[in-house]
Amino acid sequence: MILSIDMGASGTKWALYDRGGTAVADGRLRPLSGHLSAPKVRREMTAALAELRAALPTPPSAVVAGVTGLQTEYRPWLQRELGRLFSLPAGRLLVTDDLHLAYAAHFAPGAGTLVYAGTGAVAYHRTEREEVVRAGGYGYLIDDLGGAFWQGQVGLRRVLRQREAGQHETLLARHVFGALGTREWGDIRSLIYGEGRAAVARLAPAVYEAARQDDPDALAIQRRAGQELARLAGVVLGRTGRPTLATAGGAFNPLVREAFHAEWAAGTVTVVPSVPPVSGGFTLGLPLLAGEEPRP
Repeated sequence: MILSIDMGASGTKWALYDRGGTAVADGRLRPLSGHLSAPKVRREMTAALAELRAALPTPPSAVVAGVTGLQTEYRPWLQRELGRLFSLPAGRLLVTDDLHLAYAAHFAPGAGTLVYAGTGAVAYHRTEREEVVRAGGYGYLIDDLGGAFWQGQVGLRRVLRQREAGQHETLLARHVFGALGTREWGDIRSLIYGEGRAAVARLAPAVYEAARQDDPDALAIQRRAGQELARLAGVVLGRTGRPTLATAGGAFNPLVREAFHAEWAAGTVTVVPSVPPVSGGFTLGLPLLAGEEPRP
């Protein structure tokens, strides 16, 4: 059995695969990330992994963990925790970043470019020599246009400006305030600044729902998101010369995906079907079962 764990800022997914690649169990955990410098965060990581171990129907023979924001200096710590909790030697454990996991779900090294839009946004290519070519992924304080944080932030900014201008409440405002559970600025401020980027990213589905009902501001946000994600893809395609793309991540809703595909309407690029990023753990885990050295 191979256990794959996809740790993200908006949520964590896991799946247990048999040798044939069939998922025999799967589930979700709280959001987890690789920002592990604080002792409290490390304790939360250990507790979440213990919950996962208890939920498994059978122990894994290998574990692959793809971790968002993985701090290199804490990779050994996380590997030790996984080994201790699952009673596995280091050779049966791979701790890597979440993009490596998602890329392996879609491509062999060198075969294409993955555009990932979760909380943030990045275009990612891994060469045959395991070298990484990427664009974006700078984090929400710098860029990440097109990701869920950006979509939620732009939507919230728009409805707050509409309200302070005394405008009639729009569909976008109704959905955003509904997702927040309040229209009071004091409550909104406490929620957003208390929970941080995850609270803002959770507003992205509300923006999408307003767009589905033809709210013009929400539709504009979806189009811009798709265009920005296509721009990231174009940067990496230009550097690699491989005209094959895949998309992944919860921020790629149907309207964002439609806008993304419209940028490639000329047919010069092939976009392959998306699969769950967590499935990349099976691909990366097979060499561990064969006794090969883990390669983060």
